Amino acid sequence: MIGGLCKSAGRTALIAAAGFFVGGVGLPSAKAADLGGDCCADLEERVAELEATTARKGNRKMNLTISGQVDRVVVWWDDGKSSKAFYGLDNRNSSTRLDFAGDAKVTPHTKIGFEIQIDNQQGATSSGFSQWNIDGTTNTAISSLAKQPFTGNNADDYFGALRIAMFYVENDKLGRIMVGRYNMAGVVGTIDLGGISAGASSSEELIGGNLQLRGKAGQYFAPTLSTLTDPASDQSRENLIRYDSPTVMGFILSSSLAEDGSDYGVMLRYANEFSGFRIGAGVGWEHYGQISAKAGCLTLENVPGVTPPAIDCAGTSTGSGPANLGNPAPDINAWGGSLAVMHVPTGLFLQGHYLHVDFDEGSPSTSAPVNGFFGQGSEYALNGLRPADQWLIQGGIAKNWTGFGNTSLFGEWSINNNWGAAGGPLAPYGASYGVGTLPGGTAVNGITKTEMTMYGFGITQAVDAAATEIFLDARHFTPEITCTGAANCTGAAGTGPAIKLGVEDMWIVVGGARVKF
Repeated sequence: MIGGLCKSAGRTALIAAAGFFVGGVGLPSAKAADLGGDCCADLEERVAELEATTARKGNRKMNLTISGQVDRVVVWWDDGKSSKAFYGLDNRNSSTRLDFAGDAKVTPHTKIGFEIQIDNQQGATSSGFSQWNIDGTTNTAISSLAKQPFTGNNADDYFGALRIAMFYVENDKLGRIMVGRYNMAGVVGTIDLGGISAGASSSEELIGGNLQLRGKAGQYFAPTLSTLTDPASDQSRENLIRYDSPTVMGFILSSSLAEDGSDYGVMLRYANEFSGFRIGAGVGWEHYGQISAKAGCLTLENVPGVTPPAIDCAGTSTGSGPANLGNPAPDINAWGGSLAVMHVPTGLFLQGHYLHVDFDEGSPSTSAPVNGFFGQGSEYALNGLRPADQWLIQGGIAKNWTGFGNTSLFGEWSINNNWGAAGGPLAPYGASYGVGTLPGGTAVNGITKTEMTMYGFGITQAVDAAATEIFLDARHFTPEITCTGAANCTGAAGTGPAIKLGVEDMWIVVGGARVKF
């Protein structure tokens, strides 16, 4: 390559010299020699330097695309008794992330591809902070918070948590099969035609979910905001095999099988545009078991040198192991649908979703609920929770009034029912939340019903020339907790009448930008 370039440069020099002579202007012959020699030596050295410093893909057969986004925010909160602003948090509505994707044609209609995506998961995140710590750690007794609002040893952020790692085989007519870590097929959350999801995600716990609820007397209750709302209103990411059909008249059918085969789901999505209307819709169902079961009870693995506890189907443990290992395997079923409509000429839009989760209320649990995906907590899922649901509706207008991109103005409303409540075999005792990680907090026992309503409003400005969205959104939460614990639900569960716990309302305002590359 360099040799050819040198020869080309030499020829160019000769032609230029000839042209000057024809024009009657003579050039020293040494000048032409310099162009043919020194320039190529310098060029070869420069190219070698570039080759040594330039990132390159592993082979010439697989295309490679590197993309991602930076999404950071400022969050202001008011829990009814105190307020504060935290700066520079990672936005868990749509986290800062880096994506590597590629594909290669095998035949004119078939290709093989991959995707690897990593993001920020630890440290200062919008879903992890608490009233007294931007990183969400609880090292300080609440009694000292008035003097020391931060612990002083905030953890450093780290970047590199694996979100997606999968390969796929895709045929134009048969669809795509994916293997690896990817999104489950299942419940479809709000489809965002209005372009507002960076600040107003359909999962409400992603901004301020770790804030403790406050009592009327100023006490910090053990339940958090996320206790009363959906743990996640979209599909989880799991190690799976998934199939997506080709698009047929705007419809795509997807199904997935994950983990040990006890997690699976299916969904149907639709997208189209006609008569000036843009429509997005979806419906899905998913099941979570996550632990292999035998005759309704967990099968314990034989470990050399370790005697497992003796456990029967009732959950009784006669050994030293965790008693809840004897609970029946999880049986969590979730379904939901989403519909979004936009009138393209005017920019008016309306979008939302409904979600329902059945936690197998008839199964016993010896532990308080813990919010994991759909509330299943650890792999020893916590049953006995009441069925829970959520409605979310968003509407507004998105128009390019400024010339920079669409300005989206919107309002929203939601209601969440029974995400932190238990019944079934636990009734009338309900769910209890302790304060093991909350020194100075107040436990709440015997929760049999929860409800939380939210209303909000905001603005998102797209800057198309920079692939950026700038947003400012506010949400107001009204939590309600019904419980049967004595002494205002802070005593032993089931020892008092059903009452409503006095809980303060909460405001959360988030502003920031999502910059894509």
